[in-house]
Amino acid sequence: MLTESTSAYKYNVSTRGILGGLFVGIGAAVINLVFDIIYRKVTGYEFSEYININSIIFFTIPTLIVAGIVYSLMLQFVKRGMMVYIVVSVILTIIVAFIPLGPNMLPTGQAMPPSARGLTLGVELITGLMGAFALPYFAEHPAIWGD
Repeated sequence: MLTESTSAYKYNVSTRGILGGLFVGIGAAVINLVFDIIYRKVTGYEFSEYININSIIFFTIPTLIVAGIVYSLMLQFVKRGMMVYIVVSVILTIIVAFIPLGPNMLPTGQAMPPSARGLTLGVELITGLMGAFALPYFAEHPAIWGD
């Protein structure tokens, strides 16, 4: 007998990874946008040619959907896939988050202003940590999938 907490449909690992990535991506995009607003208010940084609402959304959501696909593949084909995924995600987050600290990061080859470095660092850390920890949580949480 089915109750409200169980589902007649069982979601496979790939579906859980992709939908978990989408859900976490939307949540991370909202958190990143709130961070963007707060950061700009606190620092007075107003330049938005490269880092703006569109770039934050188009960076965050697709990145975490791809992370969901990678997560599902690691679960299926790698022994202790969840642990390997989390470790690799944290390492990649650290590497990618600190790239903006280099001197010439704008597409024009000019040095990135220090306030832009802080904004990109925050957005990348939020996205990476959500992908590393929130994605596996939501992809495996039984209450979400009706298990």
